Amino acid sequence: MVQSPFYRQIREEYEAFLHASAAQLSADELIRIDLHCHDHNSNVPDELWGRLLRLPETWLKTDELTAALARANTDLVTVTNHNNARSCWALRDAGEVVLSAAEFTCHFPGDDLSIHVLTYGFDQEQEQELELLRHDIYAFCAYARHHDLPTVLPHPLFFYTHGRAVDPDVLERFAVLFERFEVLNGQRGYWQNLLTLRWVESLTPERIDAYARKHGLNPLDYCREPYRKRMTGGSDDHNGLFAGRCGTLLEIPDLQERLAQGASLVELALEALRCGRMAPYGFVGEEEKLTTTFLDYFAQVVLNIDDPGLLRMLLHKGELKDKLICLGLSNALQELKRHKYTLLFLETFHQALKGRKPKLLVSLGVSREFKPTLKLIKQIARTQRKEPERFPEMLREAIPALHHQISDTFFRRVHDQLERIDSRQLGELALDELIALCELPSHFRALIGSQRSSAREMSQVDLGRLLDQLTFPALSAGVLAGAAFASTQVLYSNRGFLNRLAEQLDSVRHPQRVLWLTDTLVDRNGVSSVLRETLSELQRHDLPIDLLVCHPTLEPQPHLHVLRPVTSFTFSQFGEQSVHLPNLLDVQRLFEQGSYDRILCSTELCMGAIALYLKKAYSVPAWFYMHTDWLEFINRKTRLSEHAQDRIRRLFRAFYQQYDGIFVLNDDHYDWLTGSGMELPAERIRLTAHWSGCDKPLPALDSEAGGAPVLLYVGRLSEEKGVFELPAIWQQIRTQRPEVRLRIAGSGNAEQALRRLMPEAEFLGWVETSEMDGLYRAADLLLLPSRFDTFGCVILEAMSCALPTLAYNCKGPKSVIKHGVSGFLVEDAQALAATALAYLNDPALQRQMRQNAYARSRDYRPETILPRLLADMGIGAEPALAAPLQ
Repeated sequence: MVQSPFYRQIREEYEAFLHASAAQLSADELIRIDLHCHDHNSNVPDELWGRLLRLPETWLKTDELTAALARANTDLVTVTNHNNARSCWALRDAGEVVLSAAEFTCHFPGDDLSIHVLTYGFDQEQEQELELLRHDIYAFCAYARHHDLPTVLPHPLFFYTHGRAVDPDVLERFAVLFERFEVLNGQRGYWQNLLTLRWVESLTPERIDAYARKHGLNPLDYCREPYRKRMTGGSDDHNGLFAGRCGTLLEIPDLQERLAQGASLVELALEALRCGRMAPYGFVGEEEKLTTTFLDYFAQVVLNIDDPGLLRMLLHKGELKDKLICLGLSNALQELKRHKYTLLFLETFHQALKGRKPKLLVSLGVSREFKPTLKLIKQIARTQRKEPERFPEMLREAIPALHHQISDTFFRRVHDQLERIDSRQLGELALDELIALCELPSHFRALIGSQRSSAREMSQVDLGRLLDQLTFPALSAGVLAGAAFASTQVLYSNRGFLNRLAEQLDSVRHPQRVLWLTDTLVDRNGVSSVLRETLSELQRHDLPIDLLVCHPTLEPQPHLHVLRPVTSFTFSQFGEQSVHLPNLLDVQRLFEQGSYDRILCSTELCMGAIALYLKKAYSVPAWFYMHTDWLEFINRKTRLSEHAQDRIRRLFRAFYQQYDGIFVLNDDHYDWLTGSGMELPAERIRLTAHWSGCDKPLPALDSEAGGAPVLLYVGRLSEEKGVFELPAIWQQIRTQRPEVRLRIAGSGNAEQALRRLMPEAEFLGWVETSEMDGLYRAADLLLLPSRFDTFGCVILEAMSCALPTLAYNCKGPKSVIKHGVSGFLVEDAQALAATALAYLNDPALQRQMRQNAYARSRDYRPETILPRLLADMGIGAEPALAAPLQ
């Protein structure tokens, strides 16, 4: 998978920093310690949902944590649980050497801002005082300074704002209150850690003094050496998977000699923390590291959750919405515990992460289709046990592979079950029947049992029977995808803050790049044609947009990513359109490694849902490019009731409202989306346009047809395109001009019927783009009897070859054609035939109209349209280039 220059650059810069920092210390005078790790005593989470569900942050036992730290070759143990040091005291009472510590949640008085503060070296009496003071961060830090207790601000760019947007100015107070910052957090990515490093490096004495004056703070009240900022590292491990593999190197002069003289390792570590030299060590948390952490945590939640109690949840502090969500989660988790195969998978995976291979009975009991999954889990266990240094690399490949294998099984079973539900394939159902599957009965017995719903236009799928076969692969794939989503969402939940900070620092700015998702690119339809031409322009000008399509055989190109499908569905209702479903984790990795920061989507099917997934996961803006009027399509292709069509409208409204903006191709769609039916804010709707791929000089204006006038139709041969109006129109024209010929370029399910109705017409079938110029030049007039087209690319294609168009006065055509100048707009079929006759009978009008049509095509240029599209998505362009079309 191609990695962007930014993706490589931030890794190289940060790894160089780690290497240089460690090289400045004396290798034989170092204490290696993980200053940030947790065990089961972190049992009261900061997050409301965790408290509502009565879930600890981890179930990790203290001895399992210390064993993990020992395997990672740390020299000294500390446990930084939330707001308590119980594990440290238990270890000390057991005779272990341990540095007392805790991660206190501290609050800024009078402000909706909370931060974590790592604090070391206190006794039990001081712990109680710190617990009381943590509700006032200024008093807390002053107390720690007075008692010479070292503090570290962990993950400085990630803090709790309780839903309030925070300006980077909040970091000014951090700069005054702390002298040690965690610049390597094992659960954060390269960008966040490098940005933290660059911010700490920017804290000059002059800047710190300016911040102190601005906020009325005295740095000496909180710091021993306020102008000497030091940097630490910690794994932030909660599961024992990565404990000790990130941490801090503390330099102790004459370390061995002082230990031999009886010095305490704890006191030496505190001495180094207070005033010594130190450097972070270890590896940064790529996305798969946090994904694994969430996956393991979720497995333990399912294995260990108890009923949190309905009344307790309802009476707990918090919004009703959060309580209802947690009620649903609780029921889902309790239901999961009933599925033994899913539980077995989660337990086996959890043990594998600890390095324990699956039990013999598990191996013997696994069905053939899940043998590859078990083999992969065994490889994870073996790597953790025998090659721990390769464990992160192994996870990077194993997690997407696991998801792919389980998803493949899931979709195979989906296909099998759908075939049993109806003897016909899903793609062969009538469109009315297919849409009926979009509604589910509200009666639970009809939904999950054998009782059928009495309602019309209602799915009769027995979900109970369906889920019997799909439960394990569906739940397992869902758990993997959910863990990937949660980990990414945590990493990028404050993306806006990070972007503003990078801009202030003028360093580590994330590139502005668009990933354009589509379900179609090489199919025989107008959307594919437009996107192929767009791809050519992106390649020609190297614009910051890349297309992504899922396809089984298409090869990648510059500015085009191609993912292989996990499964495919073919729908004859949409002209044999195939929908290919990619591995969701492959899409996520591509988005991360491509360093994209915004999304554009062209299709409402699979990629539409994936676009919204990426938007939520990465906290990036997403836009939708509306090519097709699906409500008009459904209205013309089905006999659905008004109620059923209204339901579809509501579905589309819910879908479009999730996007930050919608690009439309005509004024009618703009008015529809902003009207009472869809209710989208006008500021979120943007007008755009297509362009013609032809860039040739004005052709000769005489018809090449050899005498007899030629009318041309170009497009898909299907009912919604209005093609069944062509026989009557042509017949009316031929009553006065019998020599007029009709050529039809295109294919579709209406072709045979049209051949019977117009046996004398010339049916050319699908014509490749490279041959269309000659077809347009040999014609006298393009007929477009469709009221369905949102733009009508064929209009521009014809215009660029000096061929005018005769169309209905609606949607796309009226946005492009200037009536009576570059083409004609009429209201009905009779007017269309009459106008064609008048045009064919006036050679002077034909010559003038051809010139005007060609001139109008020059108004639609990619050099104007694409910069405007980028500008509407927040990527700057020259004002002249971003001007609207006239």
